[in-house]
Amino acid sequence: MKKLILILSLFIFTSCAALNSAKGELHLEINITKGQELLDLKKALEAGAITATEFELMKQRVIDDYYMKKAIDEKVKFKSLKNT
Repeated sequence: MKKLILILSLFIFTSCAALNSAKGELHLEINITKGQELLDLKKALEAGAITATEFELMKQRVIDDYYMKKAIDEKVKFKSLKNT
């Protein structure tokens, strides 16, 4: 009897998981402003954690939303691979 219950439970869980194909929207929430990111970069430069070249590169990327665009592209790419 225990085996039957176990088998039925496994069947129910796997069938529910197979039928659950969530189709949602991508929502990204950023709680850090560009200004705060730039201040953090400046602190890292002053502390010697990054070089001036790295600072300029990352500063421009923050201004151009490079990191946000990259995160969105990766999510979209992952979602399209998942659906195929």
